[in-house]
Amino acid sequence: MVTVPVRASTQRFSLAFVCLTLLSACGEEGFFPTTVDPGADFSISEIVFDESFYYCQIEPRVIFAHGCSLGNAGDSGCHVSVTSFRIQEYTPHVSDSCQGNVVGNVLIPQRARQNYNAANARMKRDPESAPLLRRPLARDEHPRQIFDSNSDAAAAIREWATHVTTQ
Repeated sequence: MVTVPVRASTQRFSLAFVCLTLLSACGEEGFFPTTVDPGADFSISEIVFDESFYYCQIEPRVIFAHGCSLGNAGDSGCHVSVTSFRIQEYTPHVSDSCQGNVVGNVLIPQRARQNYNAANARMKRDPESAPLLRRPLARDEHPRQIFDSNSDAAAAIREWATHVTTQ
């Protein structure tokens, strides 16, 4: 039988106790938390696509040019009443006041704002993955192809992806 001096036994016990204490301290409330408290002023930066570019380029070249709000012959104007992507016609168009990509001194109608919000929600930094581009190209569920990948409308959507702000 081997006898261990009391001092070595106490040191091993102390080392084991410290290791177990540290290991049990890991996690939500311990020495090594698994999450970080972001604090009271925490906010997630949202990407917002440029509103002026939308009114001056997207609405006239994509939304209204392709009849998304009214529907084409034989359609029921599905973006007015059938789908969750609600687009409404209004006049005069905000784009009538545009100077390049800058909206003129006009009051933006509520319908125009609703159209912008609906389109912005379907846009992504990578336009090739954005429903706003994918659906009219018939890459995702849509009743038909509205325009092709090389069209002016597709180019406008791709360009809009480069006009962003964070809020």
